[in-house]
Amino acid sequence: MKLVMSVVVLMCVGVAQTLDPMSPILDIIGELQKIETMGKELNALREEVRELKSKNEERVKVAFSASPSAVGTRYYGPLPEKSTLVYNNTFTNIGNAYDTNTGIFTAPVKGVYFFIFVVFNAYEKAAGVNLLKNDNLVVAASDNSPGQDSEDTSINSVSLLLERGDRIYLQLIETRRIYADGWKRNTFSGHLLFTV
Repeated sequence: MKLVMSVVVLMCVGVAQTLDPMSPILDIIGELQKIETMGKELNALREEVRELKSKNEERVKVAFSASPSAVGTRYYGPLPEKSTLVYNNTFTNIGNAYDTNTGIFTAPVKGVYFFIFVVFNAYEKAAGVNLLKNDNLVVAASDNSPGQDSEDTSINSVSLLLERGDRIYLQLIETRRIYADGWKRNTFSGHLLFTV
């Protein structure tokens, strides 16, 4: 490409000289340096376009869905203090942003995320779960003691703008409980809607 451009410039100079032998001679070296600079700028732009295409193709993918693992039946709570719920049975954990050891989702990138959680309880006691962002309450789902049917379900969801490193987790409300069994009716899920 550079060679072709150089030849074109030399031809133009030659034509200019034959047309007007009295005109000053062009600075061929200066013109060639300008052409070389334009070539470098063009290559830089091509590389930038390539990087942008690559970033679009490699979009961050984040999605998780988890439940407490239960063999048989198990109650979580009631406890005298709030406690983090650890849902260690993952259905999916794309991007590995949900930690099955701590129950905490950590945002890998700045963006808008959607979270949903289902709270199931059976028999006598009230259920209640908070969703927290960096230790601050965002939303809750609760239900009074089961009535005639002896089973109750509550659900809540929220879209949040998160910074990279923000933490989202569920917390069992003090003196409340949830019930888990093989049906996996308590779930915590979230996914990245888009980056910002």
